[in-house]
Amino acid sequence: MRVVFPGLCFSIDDSGVAFSHEPWLVFLSYLTAVFASFVALNMTERMVGANGRSRLAWHLGAACALGGGIWSMHFIGMLALRVAVPVAWEPRLTLASLVTAILFVALGMEAVRHGRTSVSRFTVAGAGVGLGIAAMHYTGMAAMEVPGQVAYRPGLFALSVLIAMGAATVALMLSVSLKQGWHRALAAIVMGFAICGTHYTGMAATVLTLDPLAPAPADVDRGPLAIIVAGATYGLLMLALVTALADRRLNAATEREAERLKVMNRALEAEVTERRRAEEELLRAREGLEEAVAERTRDLAAARVRAEAANQAKSEFLASMSHELRTPLNAVLGFAQLMDYNKAREPMTPKQERGVQQIIKNGNHLLRLIDDVLDLARIEAGHLTLSLEPVDPRQVVEDVLTTLQPVAEKARVAIVTALPEASPPVLADRTRLVQVISNLTSNAIKYNRPGGTVRITLGAAATRGRLALSVGDTGNGIATDKLGDLFQPFNRLGQEYSDIPGTGIGLTITRRLLDAMNGTIEVASVPGEGSTFTITLPGALDMTAEPIVPATDGLPPAQTGKRTIVYVEDNPSNIELMRDLMETVPGTKLLVAADPVTGLGLAIAHRPDVIVLDINLPGMSGFDVLARLRDREETRAIPVLALSANALPREIEKGLRAGFRRYLTKPLNVQEFMEALADAMIPADVA
Repeated sequence: MRVVFPGLCFSIDDSGVAFSHEPWLVFLSYLTAVFASFVALNMTERMVGANGRSRLAWHLGAACALGGGIWSMHFIGMLALRVAVPVAWEPRLTLASLVTAILFVALGMEAVRHGRTSVSRFTVAGAGVGLGIAAMHYTGMAAMEVPGQVAYRPGLFALSVLIAMGAATVALMLSVSLKQGWHRALAAIVMGFAICGTHYTGMAATVLTLDPLAPAPADVDRGPLAIIVAGATYGLLMLALVTALADRRLNAATEREAERLKVMNRALEAEVTERRRAEEELLRAREGLEEAVAERTRDLAAARVRAEAANQAKSEFLASMSHELRTPLNAVLGFAQLMDYNKAREPMTPKQERGVQQIIKNGNHLLRLIDDVLDLARIEAGHLTLSLEPVDPRQVVEDVLTTLQPVAEKARVAIVTALPEASPPVLADRTRLVQVISNLTSNAIKYNRPGGTVRITLGAAATRGRLALSVGDTGNGIATDKLGDLFQPFNRLGQEYSDIPGTGIGLTITRRLLDAMNGTIEVASVPGEGSTFTITLPGALDMTAEPIVPATDGLPPAQTGKRTIVYVEDNPSNIELMRDLMETVPGTKLLVAADPVTGLGLAIAHRPDVIVLDINLPGMSGFDVLARLRDREETRAIPVLALSANALPREIEKGLRAGFRRYLTKPLNVQEFMEALADAMIPADVA
């Protein structure tokens, strides 16, 4: 018997479709709950010691960390569901469940943050938050689409709500009472069990009844989706944890932007799904009805419009994601580089210096991951721009080895080369060829053994008119049954559980870049002996000499008088970074404008030696500011540098065409910026 209420269906009997859970996803959901609890407790500890807007920012951050982590655990737990029917999730209700979790956690923290704390106050607030978590769970369950009906056993349903209320009460009490790190870690483990108890008790209360007449939804590939959700969740939580431990002032914009990226990502996935569906419909139509030529032509036109719309949406998403991810990274990496750059004048303790190096190392790793994901997305969208020209492969190999030799020495791996004295050129994009060879060589170093060898050879390929380059290692090799998965994105063939860093998309990007340059890649591997990757590229008829850029120390030349720099930027963290950086450059005066109108006024009034412009400014873009500077006689000749988080190649090309002296990207590379600043000041010195 089933009892139906508005929005819920309670089952008195236990009949229904049997289901179980994927163990590794269950474990992943528990780890997610524990880690989110630990991050939220750390952020709440920062909230207790903060005041004003900073306290509000930590409050919102902790609510987003715990509420979002609970939702992520819940969603991964639902993805762990193993049932013999297709399952999908309705996006709007899924989003509503996420908003419900964060909102109720925030309200609960707000309730205990004001006034005198007491057991009754915690109980009332915990009951409200627990009901919100239960509402999140059952809203998420309502978003689950199955060919049948979902009902709940009343007893277990009530128990899951009580567990949620109890877990929420304990979480709120711990959030304002724990002071030491190991206390918070132990509390996070306990909270993880409680949070998972709510979800899996709710799942135990679920009764699935099949309806043969109900339409079956498109089944979701739950394993990769769970990895994506977990990866996004862990990435955001790690950034929040590093921020809390480093005691840096970050506001709630980071969490809001992360949520906006999730929404945009879901919209993008919907567009891609629609595009694939349209293409499949077009293929079936073209294989079938030969007589309906006119109708198929109309279908093709409609599919092309949808495909172009999907491509446009993906391009806008790439540009936005690149900008929004690089903006907070600019502050993290910029201040860390500045501390390292300035350590001669302001010495740090060995512990502080190690901490700064870890921030730089992991920040650069995150930046490389962002670049790799954007590269892969651009390639899949067909937006990769290549400049094919004759390139000397020997010179490229030597440049790559210059960069990676210290890495090899640290790993105690020897690099041996067999390169001809003169090599014919290949037809390739030089930047992308450097990326390909760097990926293969760094992999050969990473997956080698101490005392091992990396061998790089260059010579003619078996196919006439092509050159072959091989990179071999003496590592553990790859099992034959795993070679077919080697170039699949995010598949590390089991190495994701090792201590070797990586994302699993480097070889995917390498193969697709070679495809775009009319190249090939092959792999031969013997378990226990090592692997050899061989790439081939078409030869070029002529070798175009590549310009040699003279080295520079990156510092502006000594000045007899003050050099004036106007910096137009609306982000307070970036302004503070630039002020600290300019303090290390003698003979310079920095003028800061937080909006473009003020920046134009400063440029006209002071006639600075250099102007540094952000691109995304309130009310007017950096391109508009540059155009107005060029329209006025008194500012026309002032060198202007662009400094922006819009790092897509087309944006850089657009900026250089518009007239920027240099187009620099965030996160700021201190050495590169100092070199650009020195170059911009050269005309004034010569004059």
